[in-house]
This record gives sequence, structure tokens and C-alpha cells, in this order.
Amino acid sequence: MANQFNQDLAAARLQRIQDALDVLKTELGPVLLSLTPEERKSMPRMGDKTVAFVQKAADYATTTPAFVPPFVKLDELKQDAAGVAALLPIQRQLQQLALDADSTVMVAGSEAYVNALTIYQNIKFMAENKQPGAQAAFDDLKARFAGQGKPKGDADRPAK
Repeated sequence: MANQFNQDLAAARLQRIQDALDVLKTELGPVLLSLTPEERKSMPRMGDKTVAFVQKAADYATTTPAFVPPFVKLDELKQDAAGVAALLPIQRQLQQLALDADSTVMVAGSEAYVNALTIYQNIKFMAENKQPGAQAAFDDLKARFAGQGKPKGDADRPAK
């Protein structure tokens, strides 16, 4: 398998990225809300078609105030709709960035893990062949796999 992730992340670059994220948190923080999982499940969702629907309803309400029931605050509807319009492009960019970061971590992690497993198998082979230092390294690394695999004794049980 070809190595897809072959980047060195210099400390200066990582600091610039962290600084940029800090700016995003500072600027977005005052307007962002946190919801519980229960709140997220109970709320109506607004997709692309719903954005257009909300804008049209706000337009009708603006041009014909009689359409607005007394308990609906039109200025709040307009403010909410403007907030959605302003934040959606940012949300989409952040989602794509998060997905790409997740994919990159997945690729780099997979490549590192596959190579580490290969080294582990080689150390295991060397330990079985009594190579100096290999047993200690094997004992240290095998702790990662403790409790995995078939429970001991299953191989000794007769088949039914």
C-alpha cells in the first residue's frame, strides 16, 4: 500500500493553525449555542429547501403585515433568518475542513498502525527465536492486545 500521508507538521505551522483556530473561537464564540443531544433531537431541522421557505415567509410577512399573528415577532424571524444565511457558508467550510482533518488523521493513523503491527510481528518472531532484547520489547508491546482474541481454553474444548 502506498504511503498517502507524507507530511511533516512543523511546530511553527501548527502554532499558526492553533492561532487561527483561537481567532475563530473568539469571533464565533459569542454567537454560537450549545445544545444537549435531547434538544438537538427535538428541534425542527432547516435544510436548503427550508431556508428558501423561511425567507419567502419572511418576505410575505414583511410585505403583508396582516399575515403575521400577534404572537410572532417578525424582527426576530428576520434576525434568525439573517443569522442562518450568514453562518451557513461558515458551517459548510468548517464541516468540510473537519471531514478532511478526520480523513487525514485516519489515513496517517492507519499507515502508522499497519507499520507498527509489522514491526510488532517482527519483534514477536525475533523473541520466538531468542534474539537479545526482543522478548522484553515483545512483552511490552503485547500488552496492547491483552484481552483480545479467543478466551483461553476454547481450543482445548471438544467440538459438539
